[in-house]
Amino acid sequence: MTTAVHKYPVLIADIFEVSMPQGARPLCVQLQNGRPHLWARVTIDPSHPIVLRRFRLAGTGHPLETELLKCDGEYVGTFQLRDGARVYHVFDCGEG
Repeated sequence: MTTAVHKYPVLIADIFEVSMPQGARPLCVQLQNGRPHLWARVTIDPSHPIVLRRFRLAGTGHPLETELLKCDGEYVGTFQLRDGARVYHVFDCGEG
């Protein structure tokens, strides 16, 4: 069994999903070439199926949870767009 760090694009949406191997561990989120990406440690093993993992993207000062946005997730990281005019925080909502 081998592990590696893989990169995934971050969508600018309240909730976004990423296809990644089951059991992946999100590490951080940063800008690369002006676009937000998420890096995760993944296991390279055919027995680990690809699953959808949900993430919550919240701007500074925005409610983290509402009736429509349920996610009591772990903090992954923060990134800024438009020279700091937009600051977003990413939370891992888990697989499923």
